[in-house]
This record gives sequence, C-alpha cells and structure tokens, in this order.
Amino acid sequence: MKTQYLVIPVSDDERKRLDYVCTRLGITLEKFFDNALREGEMEALSNDAFKPGGSFWDNGETFKKDAE
Repeated sequence: MKTQYLVIPVSDDERKRLDYVCTRLGITLEKFFDNALREGEMEALSNDAFKPGGSFWDNGETFKKDAE
C-alpha cells in the first residue's frame, strides 16, 4: 500500500497550539487528524442517512412526532 500525505499549511502559532492540544490529549498530531477525518466521514454518513430517502427516513414522516 502506498503512503499518501496530507499537507496543511499552518502558522507557527497554530502549530504550537496543535502540539499543545495533542500533548494534553496524549496523542500524536497524525492521530489527531486521523480522528478528525474519521469524524468528518461519520458526519457525512449521518447527514446522508437523515436526508429524505436515507436510512433513517421513515416514509416521509418527520422526527417531530418523536419529540412530542
């Protein structure tokens, strides 16, 4: 499998903040972005599932009834 790299330009201050956050979380910068990408994928999947005709769509019924 070929390794691919994502390059994100950041300022020195932004890099320091990212390093600080990762240190506090006890993870690497790579793990931080890996998690962020996975969360983005999950958000895209859930948005797709909730749209009309998606996996969680109940024959045109809205979720308002569930909330009442």
